[in-house]
Amino acid sequence: MCSSDLQVREAEPERAFGLLSARDVDIAVVVATPGMPSADDPAFDQYKLYSEPLDLLVSSNHPLAVRASIALAEAARDAWIVGTPGTAYHQLVLLACASAGFAPDIAHYADEWDLGAALVARGFGVALVPRWAHLPSDYPIARIPLSEQPAPMRHILAAVRAGSSYHPAIAAGLDALREIRSEEHTSE
Repeated sequence: MCSSDLQVREAEPERAFGLLSARDVDIAVVVATPGMPSADDPAFDQYKLYSEPLDLLVSSNHPLAVRASIALAEAARDAWIVGTPGTAYHQLVLLACASAGFAPDIAHYADEWDLGAALVARGFGVALVPRWAHLPSDYPIARIPLSEQPAPMRHILAAVRAGSSYHPAIAAGLDALREIRSEEHTSE
């Protein structure tokens, strides 16, 4: 397969499964969300790629910035920066906060990690970010691991149409995703 045969398309998880069904894409890499097909849906084969914990992101001058870890509920009174309603990131934050016993006071919406980090750095609120999300290193922010056990997690899956994982190009794509996962996350 040459690179001109490969196309990347960004879509929310539910839309990605629709694109798979319509044969518009062959592999979907998604964040697991409540609205997507279940793992036992006969129309799809789903493969866990990795799971990563969520961390609290605060400005470096926030009172919690010096903490080595924190219970998520300790940030319940802060203003929050979350993803746009309906996105996987928005659902992930709301579920994590609900599990910690509160609904976040949403002050701002940001779908890109660097925009959310910029808002946090300027003191506009706090945010949850995946542990391995790349954030600008020059922002005055602190990433604090959550002490909940189990910690709130983001689960990343690869999905294909049922039975299609044996197609050579799709099998190669799945193998490449597994290899990237191993390279990126075993050294963390």
